[in-house]
Amino acid sequence: MDDKVVDWKGLKALGIPYSRAHIWRMMAAGDFPQAFKLGRHRNSHPVWWLSQIVEWLHGHSGRKA
Repeated sequence: MDDKVVDWKGLKALGIPYSRAHIWRMMAAGDFPQAFKLGRHRNSHPVWWLSQIVEWLHGHSGRKA
């Protein structure tokens, strides 16, 4: 799982209910794993390491959105 990435649709499939804007705010505050781009082009889609998202979900499973 360490080498797999997840995109926006993958976040939704994992049950993360937040909007893109809210996720960006959470990343800026350090409350969500940082996204990165697979390509060098500015329009490359942001992705996250799946292992970091799963770890974040386990840490936040008791909270309400």
